[in-house]
Amino acid sequence: MKKYLSNLLLFMSIQIWSQDAIRNQYQKENFESAKNTLKNGNYTVAIRELLLVYDMNTKSEIAQIAIKKVDSLKSTIRNNKINRLLGSWKWISKDGNWAIREDGLGGKMITINTDEILFFELYRNSKKWELVKREKIKFSENPESYSFTEFLYSNKEIWDYSIDENSGELKAYYIGEKTEEGFSELVCGNPVFYYFKLQ
Repeated sequence: MKKYLSNLLLFMSIQIWSQDAIRNQYQKENFESAKNTLKNGNYTVAIRELLLVYDMNTKSEIAQIAIKKVDSLKSTIRNNKINRLLGSWKWISKDGNWAIREDGLGGKMITINTDEILFFELYRNSKKWELVKREKIKFSENPESYSFTEFLYSNKEIWDYSIDENSGELKAYYIGEKTEEGFSELVCGNPVFYYFKLQ
């Protein structure tokens, strides 16, 4: 009986060691793939691959290297995005119905700086823009993010901001919101706002 138990324990140890070896090898291969993706300049995909490497075995040395690289890459792409968005942007009414608004609203504008987004409104009888809201720049940490650069508003809404390369217009696109369970995503009928840059 003792021999049977010792053989069983030996067999189970070999199985566990074998599974660990396979997982470690797979983790290394994915890490190399992420490095190649990074060399090709695709930061977003590289971040996803590095997060996969980390999730395979969070305690391994390679996982610790991967998560540090993720933090560094996120910081880089987020800083790059903010730098592209800096400035004042006036809302473009795509439906052209400003003249028939009953509340007298004549225009909207946002100003983006390195720390916050300021929201302004201009009414027809007013001579200056009124600050109506401010949002500290905080990024959503949704692990399934499209770009890892979506903004998380104080009311838990998640918005993505991007600039059209051809028109130069800024597009603010509502994605969903952060919930107690995680993140919800709105798939259709998402609010979208367009802006042009003020000089």
